[in-house]
Amino acid sequence: MVTVLIIALAVSFAFLYSLLDGNHPTVPSPRPTLVGWGGVALNEVTRTASGNPVSSVFPGETASDLEYVVQVLQARGFNTVRVDFDPYCTDMTDYNSMSVYSQTNAQTAVLIAQHYGFWIIIDYHGYSDIFRNTSCWLNYWKPIVQNVGSLYSRIIWEPENEPTTDCSNSPSSCPSAPCSGDGSCVAYLGNAYQQWINQTRSTGDNHWIVVQSICSYGCGLCPDGTGDCPGAVDGYPIVTDPAGRIFLSIHSYMSYSYYSNSWNTTTATAVANGYYQAVLSASTKYGWPSLNTEGGADPLCAPCASPPPDTKLSGSAGYTTVTLSFMQTLTNLYDANTPARISWVWWPAGDWTDTTTSPLGTLDCNSSPQGWGCQLKSLPATT
Repeated sequence: MVTVLIIALAVSFAFLYSLLDGNHPTVPSPRPTLVGWGGVALNEVTRTASGNPVSSVFPGETASDLEYVVQVLQARGFNTVRVDFDPYCTDMTDYNSMSVYSQTNAQTAVLIAQHYGFWIIIDYHGYSDIFRNTSCWLNYWKPIVQNVGSLYSRIIWEPENEPTTDCSNSPSSCPSAPCSGDGSCVAYLGNAYQQWINQTRSTGDNHWIVVQSICSYGCGLCPDGTGDCPGAVDGYPIVTDPAGRIFLSIHSYMSYSYYSNSWNTTTATAVANGYYQAVLSASTKYGWPSLNTEGGADPLCAPCASPPPDTKLSGSAGYTTVTLSFMQTLTNLYDANTPARISWVWWPAGDWTDTTTSPLGTLDCNSSPQGWGCQLKSLPATT
């Protein structure tokens, strides 16, 4: 009995000491299973395509393009929509394909998601902001969290779309880079994300937060510059969170520019398995669940000097036979993972794509051939 008492006191003292010195680990909260589609611009709450159904949120009105997408997603068994706005700190001229941020539009988007019981990922669709305009990026986000966060419990914050020091998508402001090389930039990325998490939690906000891998845009950790090899595990930033609500994410594509000499379904299967193994290893290493917020069948070669020979539809919502096989394999692996399914949100829905005039983007089943989202087989969110 004396021995047991001594052990109990020792354990209690260690626990109390860890609380006092701040070195205790964060424990992930029970996570939801999320499956859905993204690419819907924030200002699609103000746009209504011809032929949209009636609104269930606003009686007497026609459904906006965003609400129409959510209606279709719900009917097909999904539970998540990713809504995107342009990165203010590097895109003050509205250069990118999403939309400028509007608090009114954000509140309307959340209201639509709430009506349908959907999770809504609010995505700052930026690239270099987190590196080259860190202070602006932090300051810009703070009122968004404060003004929108209290509206709904199923909001997920995505502070940065695809972190990179590359200035290609930063037309307005791209100061000198604060780091060079994948190792130092991942460390900087982790520090910047930690500042964002601390700032957000200091307001009392406890929503889930997506932390993005540096390989979502491009890294030197894998031969093809993406995230489909074991080295990609080192591309995730290290963070802590007192709320225990962090999702790890890596964006998943198969580039024709790199794989053109072995462009077949065997390679597609290998690339999908490479992403899957990297995602599993990252969750094990860092202790957070995965929600991969973007992936698609775009072969990433536009404008293609020589398009993939198996192209079925071209443009931003296009696909090929090989890339559809890649996405189907990856989806199967995520859906069948045990003990917990890996959450995913694929790309793109939205009315801005140049493949179809439908607000549904790649979910358009009336195009010829059908969008690849119509052909993808997946489990419903409730499974």
